[in-house]
Amino acid sequence: MVVLIWFVGSASAGEVKVNARITHEVSDGFYIDKGTDEGLQQGLFGSLQFEDGRVFEFEVVQVTKQLAMLRIVGAVDKQNGLAGQAVRLVFERDSQYLENKGQDSPAKSSEIADTDTFIPLLAPPEWTLGLPETSNIFHGQMQIRQMLQTDHENLQDYSVTHLSSSGSLDRIEGTDWSFEWSGNLAYRDGDAHRYHPDYQEPRLDLYMGSFQRPLADDGFLRLGRFLPRELPGIGYVDGIQSQIQHGEHLSLGTIAGFKPDRYDLDPSVDEPLFVGYATYEAGKRPGPYYSGTAGILGSLYKGQSDRLALLFDQRAGVGPLFTLYSTAEVNFDVGGAQTQTGTRLTRLDVFAVSRPSSDLTFRAGLDHWERPDNRAERDLLIYEDDRFFDDGYWRYWVGSDQGLPWNLRLSEEVAFIDSDTYDYDPRWRIGLTRTGLFSWQDASITTTVYNVAVEETDGYGGMLSAHLPLMNHKLFIQPMAGFQIVDEGPQSQDFELTYLSMRINGRLSTKWSLLGGFTHSYGDRVDSTLLDLGLRYRW
Repeated sequence: MVVLIWFVGSASAGEVKVNARITHEVSDGFYIDKGTDEGLQQGLFGSLQFEDGRVFEFEVVQVTKQLAMLRIVGAVDKQNGLAGQAVRLVFERDSQYLENKGQDSPAKSSEIADTDTFIPLLAPPEWTLGLPETSNIFHGQMQIRQMLQTDHENLQDYSVTHLSSSGSLDRIEGTDWSFEWSGNLAYRDGDAHRYHPDYQEPRLDLYMGSFQRPLADDGFLRLGRFLPRELPGIGYVDGIQSQIQHGEHLSLGTIAGFKPDRYDLDPSVDEPLFVGYATYEAGKRPGPYYSGTAGILGSLYKGQSDRLALLFDQRAGVGPLFTLYSTAEVNFDVGGAQTQTGTRLTRLDVFAVSRPSSDLTFRAGLDHWERPDNRAERDLLIYEDDRFFDDGYWRYWVGSDQGLPWNLRLSEEVAFIDSDTYDYDPRWRIGLTRTGLFSWQDASITTTVYNVAVEETDGYGGMLSAHLPLMNHKLFIQPMAGFQIVDEGPQSQDFELTYLSMRINGRLSTKWSLLGGFTHSYGDRVDSTLLDLGLRYRW
């Protein structure tokens, strides 16, 4: 598997490291349990490290005080599910954010104090007597990235050009209105992936383009294209969302509009929807707290009733000793289901985390997914086959992390997957990270070993990665190597490399960054090299 890894350097504003948990996944990213209270802001870029040592670049697409949606650059393996996994975010703390916090020197601390305050994006501005009103606060980034793969074994060469941008315009003309956007323009050429929508034809993917303004008592109004933060399971919507505060702990909201085309995200009127939801919140982290959102979604598809679903999203905790996350979707049979008739639990992610001390963490969870049997889903299939609409899978997993002497950290996880179509053997993974290499305090090296348990294949795999900051944290180097020992049927294979990768990221100035690297993949009938080079400007 080709793995793209990425690391973002930091400028004079200082580097921040935040530990987080993935709460649930969406089609092009996932949500974590940290937000603006930890310094994350919409449009922010940084690096994200998984427990097994893989490092990816992330972009903050949407963010609230204690929740953020991240989009990842690179191919993240979601086969075993990401909900519940611990990740570490490394990013540059924005200079304006530091000014709002009143910090004298960014270099004094790498953590954000609990006493920090943050003015939410949707809050009305606080004018100061005698000063002009703040207006048209413009933040964003633009990036061009060129990728080229040469395939020496199958002659499946291709190239892809990406031009992406994201950002926000706040306090438009001194009003309470703000605008957020995020999108990507892609063009593909070559011999491979000719079926892809961007092959020899520019493709624009607009992930977000929405206006919003605050309403009284912590409410808000949002219109345009957005992914509702309150219930991400709804998916992208072209329409309007409003929420009002109803008492001290309860908020009520509605969403109305159309789902974009499920294949290419183009505007479409085929799937109108309406959602009503309620959110209940009590307590405050790090003490006992609870936040739960329940909603009911109804939609049509090409003029026919297609979907009626209950959506749930919950977070609860009693401090570091216990935190619980869950998200679920229950679908009712209103769209003429042919295979999955009746009421179905189509999606469930539950996981709990306990941290008795800074050196010990336990975690466990379960996941379930099955394809909803409705008209919109069946229209996505290349051919009609009821086997696509089976009972899906259930996954049960447990894991832990331990801090060890000599700056070592050990991470383990084992998962059991139950599926009607295939009986999976238990899958396990063990990772060991050493932070600080000799006098190189911020450098780290991670080794991960896991078992390979798929049909007619048995063995072991692993990866070795390092994080090497240079030039006073203005240049980062991220080498990585993958390997495996696999037995396939009666023939046994010896130790072999599966890929070698090297990523670099350099800060040319406070606004310009240059990034690039290569990944060379090996294996049975695999011999390819992936090169890429990118340039980013932030304002």
